[in-house]
Amino acid sequence: MTARLRWERLWPLHLAALVLLGATALEAQLTTGSILGTVTDPGGGVVAGATVTATQRDTGFSRAGKTDAAGAYSFPNMPLGRYDVKVERDGFKTKVVGPVTLIVDQKLRTDIALELGRMEETVEVSGAATLLQTDQPDVNQIVQEKEIKALPLNGRDFFSLLLLSNGVQDTSNDQGGATTNVTFSVNGARPESNSVTLDGVQMSSVRESDVDLRPNVDAISEFKVLTSVFSAEYGHTAGGVISIQTKSGTNAVHGSAFEFHRNDAFNAANYFRNPVDPQKAPLKQNQFGFTLGGPLRTDRTFFFVDYQGQTVRKVTEAFANVPEEPFRRGDFSSLLPGTVIYDPATGGNVPFSNNIIPPDRWDRFGWTLLNMVDLPNLPEGYPLGNYFVRQNHRIEGHEGGFRVDHVVSAADHVFLRFRMNHSRLFTSDAMSRPDGPLPGLARGVNDDSRGIIQGGTHVDRNYNAVLSHVHLFGSRLVNEARIGFHRYELDVESNAQGRNLAEANGLRGVNRDVLSSGLPIMYLDAYTGMGGDDWKPLYFKNTFWQFNDTLTYNLGRHALKFGAEYRRRREDDYFAVFPAGAFYVGNYGTSYQFSWWQGNELASLLLGRPSFSYLGRRFGSPILDDRQYAAFVQDDWKVNNKLTLNLGIRYDYGTPFFSPTNELSMFDPDQGRMLIAGQDGVSRYIVNPDQKDFAPRVGVAYQLDRKTTLRGGFGVFYSPETAKRDDVRHNPPFYRQAVLYDAWKFSDPAPPSLPEPGPYPTGYDVKTIDKNLKTGYSLQYSAAVQRELPGGVLFEAAYVGSQGHRLPFLVNINQARPDGTPAPFPGVGQVQDVRAIGDSTYHSGQFKLEKRFSQGLFLLASYTWSKSIDTVSSAMFDSSVSGGVQNIFDVKQNRGPSDWDVPHRFSLSYVYDLPYGKRGSGGGALRALLGNWQASGLFVARSGMPGTVTVGSSIPGGDARPNLLHDPNLSSSERSVDHWFDTTAFVASRAADGKTLLAGDAGRNIIRGPGYYNLDMGLIKFIPVKNDVRLQLRVEAFNVTNTPHFAMPVLRMSDPAFGKITHTRNSTNFGSTATSFANRMIQLALKLEF
Repeated sequence: MTARLRWERLWPLHLAALVLLGATALEAQLTTGSILGTVTDPGGGVVAGATVTATQRDTGFSRAGKTDAAGAYSFPNMPLGRYDVKVERDGFKTKVVGPVTLIVDQKLRTDIALELGRMEETVEVSGAATLLQTDQPDVNQIVQEKEIKALPLNGRDFFSLLLLSNGVQDTSNDQGGATTNVTFSVNGARPESNSVTLDGVQMSSVRESDVDLRPNVDAISEFKVLTSVFSAEYGHTAGGVISIQTKSGTNAVHGSAFEFHRNDAFNAANYFRNPVDPQKAPLKQNQFGFTLGGPLRTDRTFFFVDYQGQTVRKVTEAFANVPEEPFRRGDFSSLLPGTVIYDPATGGNVPFSNNIIPPDRWDRFGWTLLNMVDLPNLPEGYPLGNYFVRQNHRIEGHEGGFRVDHVVSAADHVFLRFRMNHSRLFTSDAMSRPDGPLPGLARGVNDDSRGIIQGGTHVDRNYNAVLSHVHLFGSRLVNEARIGFHRYELDVESNAQGRNLAEANGLRGVNRDVLSSGLPIMYLDAYTGMGGDDWKPLYFKNTFWQFNDTLTYNLGRHALKFGAEYRRRREDDYFAVFPAGAFYVGNYGTSYQFSWWQGNELASLLLGRPSFSYLGRRFGSPILDDRQYAAFVQDDWKVNNKLTLNLGIRYDYGTPFFSPTNELSMFDPDQGRMLIAGQDGVSRYIVNPDQKDFAPRVGVAYQLDRKTTLRGGFGVFYSPETAKRDDVRHNPPFYRQAVLYDAWKFSDPAPPSLPEPGPYPTGYDVKTIDKNLKTGYSLQYSAAVQRELPGGVLFEAAYVGSQGHRLPFLVNINQARPDGTPAPFPGVGQVQDVRAIGDSTYHSGQFKLEKRFSQGLFLLASYTWSKSIDTVSSAMFDSSVSGGVQNIFDVKQNRGPSDWDVPHRFSLSYVYDLPYGKRGSGGGALRALLGNWQASGLFVARSGMPGTVTVGSSIPGGDARPNLLHDPNLSSSERSVDHWFDTTAFVASRAADGKTLLAGDAGRNIIRGPGYYNLDMGLIKFIPVKNDVRLQLRVEAFNVTNTPHFAMPVLRMSDPAFGKITHTRNSTNFGSTATSFANRMIQLALKLEF
């Protein structure tokens, strides 16, 4: 057994032993905080030996200790909440300060100056702790319960709170998506580099960091975003850490019941509505639920339960291009004299007479696809398309959970929390021709860059749980152990599943089983695609376990932490790309001598002549596992009363993905053959782990004076991005994907090269990975100044920067060299290789003004001025995607603005208790009418996002970028939705044979899209009912000004709408009802609180 394998196998034993001995430490995401400070006498001298007691107001939990020789005290690993801090010492009056609110991972400094007198005398001081960060260097943003409940959050989605943070940018540039998930970049890092936790437990997916669970906002006590130079306690991220804390019960019974409603009667119409029938899109949406918390045993055991349900009935709208009626019956005479249709049976030498294809030449399957789609319903020549699509959606969701906290003794605190979410989305098919060959089954639009979506069922199931135990060994030593669990399950099926529609309509050999039933997908250049889907069905189960423990030791001016962690992840799914086939149909099949000159894509479709085809097939269903281990040491050293140094180092080690049944393989470019896990001396991992992921962290906080702090830091942050490392399971002999160029005609008795099991991938695409792939990492650095202004307002100015290194992405290494040297592997198709050679840079100035809720007002204004540049913005991009690397021999040619590069971003949020109706301002009835009103709002403005122009043709190489003739960007006075940039600046670069498009010299992300401006507002009337019972009447308006939120312009040269903006942004997420880029929406709500 090798030393490395022995180490991997013994890691869990080492960790278990450390936990049992109480000698291990903290995991990356915390659920507690620390209260600390210095006790002084009236002259400023330190007071040693004073008794300090911190008591949580809502539960009675308390912890006591004595000040040391320096007058300092510290209570680490304290439950979050409101505390009173009491100090007692002979010769001084007893002093009580509070309430002070402790938030997650906070070092809440509460310095207390005593007064001379008898200890029996008590001085109580009310007041909040300072906003200044005097002991920590990290850059963060915190939103607390009162603001979370008061702010107008679209769809009651807590992710709207990300809008409040500097350095955070939504990464969806939306070139057509209607069901994208929420993804975001933090300070220029990739979205898959972020970590999202609930009570310290990961709740984002293994592969892409999509957030799987959306808790009821009434169950959230705190939302925190860490964006830069956080301590060694945090790992598994080179981006940001989003930490959500749930509520716990208290000694008093509290709860709520609510109903939020919106419908189309309250909404404004879409900017791009149907010009023939401009009715508003139907909408009926309800969100309802309750919360309840209280004591099971006073001062000892507390519970909190909640539930939120939702029902949504809505219609989405979009423009499409469908075949005109004459083309469906073979009449292309209207294209003469400009376009000639050549007969492929003559080798493309003889045109059809008068451009009319006779019925006896029609392909049965091609004719079926052409005629299954509805006829145009918009006027001829309408610039956005000839068909207006309406597609029905129905969403049903249930989300909820419970939490129990128990104070075992003064030295032990335990809590158990469980949450679940079940959501179901039903989507109708769209664009179906009622009298066509397949009524009720057709393609819709708005799924990807080609604008297509098919109806079906999408079911989400999510479970998240945590068990935590905090034990106090003494006044200086505290241990916290935690076990976390997260599972995400997804089932996606099309409405055509189980129906062998291709076989029944003339296309043979693709409907092999229920998983490949339905229709193949058909991609066209100038028309909306039709047919089936590229990846349905999909069945996915992602399971995640984490075990960690924390040990905190206070040693005078040193607060020491030591940490270890173990994570186990399992991914069990089934899907195949193009299970029923995919066809790219262009003019090639009816062009002159198959030269791509002349011809028409619909004519090629009618004759059953695709340009090229894909067919994927999976054999087996591999389960993927991996293990992750971490350890760290952190020392927060209070050098003196002004200076704190934060010093730490972290080590991360992760195994590559492996299959318990060894169903993994990859193509070895060195040997030119497939390597199969567990065979011929190949390890179960296939690739080697990176064993050198050491991450030092250094921070400094200096309190210049009572109202000013200087902070800064530097750190190394590793990101174990797994988005493409697991693609080695999509290889022969376990998975095959055939690529056929002009070789598969619809009338063939079977595909000419049907994928079958076998060890060698002749003719097929394969995937590989650098056997010594290193973990990508980020260097983060920041410098900030904070100043407390009059009125409890905090001003902060910061420089925040980062550099990403060894960022992975896909490249096709089976390419011919620019000098004409042929591709190295002629026996296979593409060889997609994961390489860690990407890089990125980010620079920003970040400014904010913040007033935490006091005296009836919360205010937060943030502004980020930044520049983000990288080589490739995602590990998911390969050379066939517009953002991918085109020339693998000179990767630096791909360097350009990141997909989320937004130079300017400003946000403003507020919550204000209106001062009307106070005592003395009129009679009782007038005060009841005017009093107890609260206003809130959230405003965001930002620059446009960048985009990349591609040829966008079905010609091989059609995703290549074109040549650039001149600057395509127009001034603001020249731009319009019909002409956003100068389309004449681009021209396709073709090979000498005219059949292949070459990579042009146009840069990546050189087009700047429209900016974004949005204002959401809320107004709440509180009606007292009895004692602590009150009713809320609430109205919220999203996009109050009804400003169109335009999507990116069309960036494919082959699209008739090239250079135009054809729709507004639409970020509706499955399992969520948020449509934060839509037209104005008004929501009414009723909530009872007690």
